[in-house]
Amino acid sequence: MSDFEISSYSPQDDADALALEAQCVQGTSLRLKFRRPNFGARSELYENHRIYCARRGAELIGIIAGALKDVKLHGTTVRALYIYDLRVHPAHRRMGVGKRLTDVLIKDLGRDADCLYTLINGENNKALALACRNFAPQAVIPLTYCLIPVYKKRKEQANWKSETAKNVHDAFLKRKKSLEFLSVFNEVKLAGHVMSLELKGQARAGCSIWTNEELLAEQVTRIPFRLKVVRVLSRLLKPVIKFPHIPAKDEIMPSWFLFDLHAEDVRSLRSLLAAVNNQALARGRTYLYILFQDTDPLLQQMRDAGLRHFTFPYRFLARGRAFPRKSDCIYIDIRDL
Repeated sequence: MSDFEISSYSPQDDADALALEAQCVQGTSLRLKFRRPNFGARSELYENHRIYCARRGAELIGIIAGALKDVKLHGTTVRALYIYDLRVHPAHRRMGVGKRLTDVLIKDLGRDADCLYTLINGENNKALALACRNFAPQAVIPLTYCLIPVYKKRKEQANWKSETAKNVHDAFLKRKKSLEFLSVFNEVKLAGHVMSLELKGQARAGCSIWTNEELLAEQVTRIPFRLKVVRVLSRLLKPVIKFPHIPAKDEIMPSWFLFDLHAEDVRSLRSLLAAVNNQALARGRTYLYILFQDTDPLLQQMRDAGLRHFTFPYRFLARGRAFPRKSDCIYIDIRDL
């Protein structure tokens, strides 16, 4: 019999939840932790969500969140439960806390779900192995995160215009006709939306921009030695050479996420990213994040565009009565990131 209790999250749990978050560092060589105004802020992006807490006595030792939504999959609408924000205090791991929290969430919010899914950093082999063991996915779809450093102004090859997020989303869908796992687009719930833009003229390309700064900001807790060396060199050579920004310990990462990204060809993609880069530079952002499915032709176009960028693997895990196949082209909801 377990000696911890599971209960629904309430605002009174917030201070303990944020303290737990601070104990749960993400990553390996470069380590990050999340900073939020309150633990529930991210979940408010979803129409139907739940958060559960695990307590051992008065101590909050674990927490989990889930959001239920409709998605289009293989010609029909199915109910999908996204499982996220699972945190277990390091001193209480390997005791079944995470599994019990997941089971309670699925039994409650996921009882009518056709599909259960989650996203995880594929660079952390231990966390991925644990997720595969506990979650038992029936599909694992490889994704790749591209990180583009913003550190100098780029020449814009085409003019651009501001657009609504809905118009950019519709243009994206016209180019991606075979998308699966597409959720209902609701601009009201896009609390992290910064701006949307499209190129003018014949070069058809566009994207929307998102920030987690007020929802789930990333704070650096550890920098690998090689990056410390680069940071020192970049400061010494700054008058001569422009380097990508290397964050300091405890620094909040000022970054933008791009979504609904579409481009006709490599040239239009390069032009679009130059415009986004310059907007980011003007607003003090230091990195652009783009999540691609490994089979997305845009990932190769990104490589061909000649922009300096870094990559790391990500994974989409799913199971249930209905779930995406590995061969499907899936839509990643920006709120899930």
